[in-house]
Amino acid sequence: MYKVFFNGSTIQIGSEMNKSLNNNITEIFDSVSYGIVNQIISQIESAETPSAFFILNHEIDTAWEHFRSQFVEIPAAGGLVRNSEGTLLFIKRLGVWDLPKGKIEKKETPELSAVREVEEECGLSRLQIIKQLDSTFHIYRSPYLSFPKNLVLKETKWYLMSYSGNEIPIPQVEEDIQEVAWFSIADLDQVYSNTYSSLIDFLEKSLPII
Repeated sequence: MYKVFFNGSTIQIGSEMNKSLNNNITEIFDSVSYGIVNQIISQIESAETPSAFFILNHEIDTAWEHFRSQFVEIPAAGGLVRNSEGTLLFIKRLGVWDLPKGKIEKKETPELSAVREVEEECGLSRLQIIKQLDSTFHIYRSPYLSFPKNLVLKETKWYLMSYSGNEIPIPQVEEDIQEVAWFSIADLDQVYSNTYSSLIDFLEKSLPII
């Protein structure tokens, strides 16, 4: 199943739907035509509260490829960094807690991009990738493209990284990062209370397996 976040709402694409989701789904569709995707986008943008849409299609890979073909795609990569004390690294960008990440440059592998972004945004070095984690997907409107063809689908490839140094993290202020801080898992409520729903979803899936 694929899960995409947009303005706090979700669009899920799957070949079957868990019964536990029934009461939380706003509307179910069986195809990913341009008209249906446009309808979902319009409903999300006009809604005052978050919505949840489900596209139920047994040809899930084909449905997913057709869905993503209707957006401009920008690949990104980032890191969930754990130090020797078991605490996790977060950045505060524009007042909201997040994980370090950024656009994958041309001729750059996702792994190299993820390490570079953490180094640049947090001022750390000698990071080691442990393993790849699940990607996250979110949609946004780019201010650099012409409306209405400015919908971007960004896939962020995430990597679990280890850090064993003693450098003091330095926020990359030119990227609007105000703070870099280590959080123990017991203190993550501070992050959850001021972050994105997509990041909460990612952490809830990732923390039990790291």
